[in-house]
Formats: sequence, structure tokens, C-alpha cells
Amino acid sequence: MMLQRWLPLMLAAAGCFSEKAIDLQLEPPPSSIASQYSPSCVASVEVWLNGATYPTNEDDASRGCVPLANKNTMTWDAILDAVRGQYEADMPDSGFGGVEVYGYAGPCEAGALNDYDLIFYSHVEYEGGDTVKVPITPNLSCEQADIKVRPIDLLKLIKTGQCAQATYAVGKMALTTLSPYPWTNALTWWGGQNGANIAADGTATFRGLTKTGPDTCLALSNFTSVWESVSCAGPPEQRACATGAEIETPVINFNVATATQELPKITKWGSLVVGAAWGTAPLAGATVTIDPASAGEVVYYDMPAGVENGVGGLTVRGGTATGPSGLFGIYTRELVKITISHNGRTATRMVGGYDSEYSQVALVKL
Repeated sequence: MMLQRWLPLMLAAAGCFSEKAIDLQLEPPPSSIASQYSPSCVASVEVWLNGATYPTNEDDASRGCVPLANKNTMTWDAILDAVRGQYEADMPDSGFGGVEVYGYAGPCEAGALNDYDLIFYSHVEYEGGDTVKVPITPNLSCEQADIKVRPIDLLKLIKTGQCAQATYAVGKMALTTLSPYPWTNALTWWGGQNGANIAADGTATFRGLTKTGPDTCLALSNFTSVWESVSCAGPPEQRACATGAEIETPVINFNVATATQELPKITKWGSLVVGAAWGTAPLAGATVTIDPASAGEVVYYDMPAGVENGVGGLTVRGGTATGPSGLFGIYTRELVKITISHNGRTATRMVGGYDSEYSQVALVKL
């Protein structure tokens, strides 16, 4: 059985059937990128040593966690120093398939590490040789900012055409990220610890981490008795109702989102993002494309009477453009770029689907 020892720049593997060490060189981000992201809130580093049959066999992996409480994590070099000599584990019997490294804002003792913000990650497959470089990718900067989130009830906005009638005031809103999982590009949710209850004015105000890395999206989640929604935040110029520095996040009733899903498409793609094209009212005749096209499927919807009250689901209208409701859907589990076109105008947005058990929404103003 190979023995793996974690060092900041070397993970040495040697054992009864191999005298030759495999050096895993953990590398900080390039200086131009590292200077833009602070790792100061990292509280633990999780290491996955994957066997040769992972991820087909999800159990073919060895996982461990290095606590960083009371250690210097102010710089990327300090992170590497803090984990020096702190981790070791046995290699899976199938051999060395690859390594994953995750830096969290939460402790090793957390019930679920993905409940805490993911600050950095790396995942590398082993392709042979004596040395494997493991470059770190920032996911979030630890610098906090004041945040005001305005959740919008998407279907009530479409029904009434009035932002004042579309206030969503159930539960709390929290910050998360939707970040790609290794080798499949399927998105995983990390975060949810920074948030606040929705106040009487229809906003939630709190502090949190908002600067995301190059391969992730800042997302907002809604919690009632359980987590019910998670959606990528859009750019300020595409907001329909929010003003000032508010972050707008559309929400639809979870039961409506579930009733709208088509089982064959969920089975194929894994998740549904419900979207709407908006001007000063819903935009009929808008077309939607996704990039990469192979990552999902576009559908268009009509809005039956009463669905805005949480009864039933949206109905597929067919065709190649939005109807009077402006509604469309993106089946995907990846982070994709959507392009919405209407009467010579276009808008682009990154959206991502997480899971069929959550409602995911995009409201795009052209």
C-alpha cells in the first residue's frame, strides 16, 4: 500500500510495491492572479487522493483534512507553510488516479464542508511520471463586502408587471458559489453561511464574500425550513427591479419549479434553470442560445393561470422563441453562457444548474 504524505510542495508516495516517490507540487496561483484574491479566511484544507477507478467508483478515494486554526493564512505562501507535514494517508489499492485539494472558510469539524465558502481548489489527474504539478485556482477572495439582496418573485412580476407586487419575503437569503466539479463540469454548491432574513422592505442586508474566481459564479440561495433555491447572480445592467448597489435574485415557488421539470430531460441533464426575458414587461419573441451548446437544452414556456400562486407548473409551448410570458428554460448541470436576442438587442449571462431538488432562476433585462 502506497503511503501519501502531504507537504506544501511535495506529496511523496513510496511503499511496498514501489520504491519510487511521486512528488505532487502544490503551486500558488500566478502572481498576477494571486494578488487579486486574499486567502486569509481559509480555516481548513481538504485533500482527496483518488484511485485509478475514480470517479466511476466514487468510493475509490482517500480523504483527509488539515485544520489551520491559529495558523497564518494571510498569503498564499503562508497557506503552503501552514500545511507542511500535516497530512498523510494510504493510497487506494487501485493505484494513484489523481489528487483534489480544497481550501475552505470552515473547520475540519464541520458537519458538511460544502456548507462553508470554498476559497480555492485544485484537481489534477495522474498521467504518469515522477512529478505532478497541482496549481491552485481561486474560487473566492476572503475580502468581505456589505451586501443588499433584493429577491423578486418572478412569476408575480410577470403576472402583474409591477415590481412592488413582486416582493418575495419568505425566509432568508444567503451567498453561495456554484463551482465546477472535477472531470464532469457539473456544478457543486459551497457556502450559505453569510446571509440574513428578508426584511419588511423586501431586502436582506449582510456582509459576505463576493469576488469570485474565473471558473465560478456568485450565487444567491433562499432558505425557509430547508434550502429551496440557488441561482447565479446577474450583472447590474440586467436587473429588472433592484436599484443602487442591490443584488437582484429572482425566485419561484419550489413546487412550481418541480412540477415544471420534464423527467426525461432531468434524467439527461440533471437540473432546470427557469428564465425570463424582460424589457419593461415580458418579452415575447425572444430567442435563447447556450454556449457550449452540448452542455444543455433550451425550452420555452407558457404561464397557466394561477401558477403565480404556487399551483401547478409552467407548460411547454414549443417553437423557437418566448411567448407572452417571456419564459424559457435551460436544462443543464454546468455553468453556461446564455445569449438572449430580441428585436436586434442581445444580452448575455452566465447561469448554472445545481440539482433538480432546487429551484434555479434567471431574470434577464434587455
